[in-house]
Amino acid sequence: MFLFLDVASPISEFHLINDKKIIDSIKITNKTDQKLSDLLIPTYLQIDNDYNLSKKLKKLIITIGPGSYTALRVGASFIAGLSQSMDLPVAVISTKTIYKYLSDNNKQIGIYFESSNNQKFFLYQKNSEYINVKIENQNFVIPELISYIFYNLGLPKFTDNKIKSKMFSIKMHVLENLEKLEFNKNLIIKPIYISNNSILN
Repeated sequence: MFLFLDVASPISEFHLINDKKIIDSIKITNKTDQKLSDLLIPTYLQIDNDYNLSKKLKKLIITIGPGSYTALRVGASFIAGLSQSMDLPVAVISTKTIYKYLSDNNKQIGIYFESSNNQKFFLYQKNSEYINVKIENQNFVIPELISYIFYNLGLPKFTDNKIKSKMFSIKMHVLENLEKLEFNKNLIIKPIYISNNSILN
């Protein structure tokens, strides 16, 4: 059984994966004013009790951002502790990972990602370089090279109507690409936090 912790999305969730199927999804926070740090461990303990994770868990997956600094750090610390205490390998998922899943060698796509605390990000590739932008207001201009946008929650208001777009689901892309994920033990988990359009670890 795999335990997937998504702390990058607006609502933090655990997803249990078994035989390449999501057998349960459990919201950790239901409201934006709830603290992940208060609810993460109690929620995990309840899932452990319901599914006997202590004996069945084989691998861990976590989103590392970009997203809320606090949520990413809390999630990374929790998964790192679980990995060490249970000797389990970990795979990390970022918008860059999602980009690779969706691009199909097409370098003209963009990933628009909404995270907790109403934070918004845009990822695209230019000259083989991945560029992460934190969107501070609706004056953001989509680079001209972008011809297709994938978004996780809502289509951005600044989107040109001529640009094609499609919604994506992190959990479904993780599920569909399980065999492509790289799992490592003793992995140092480095959340992606963007400030002034620079990635901070």
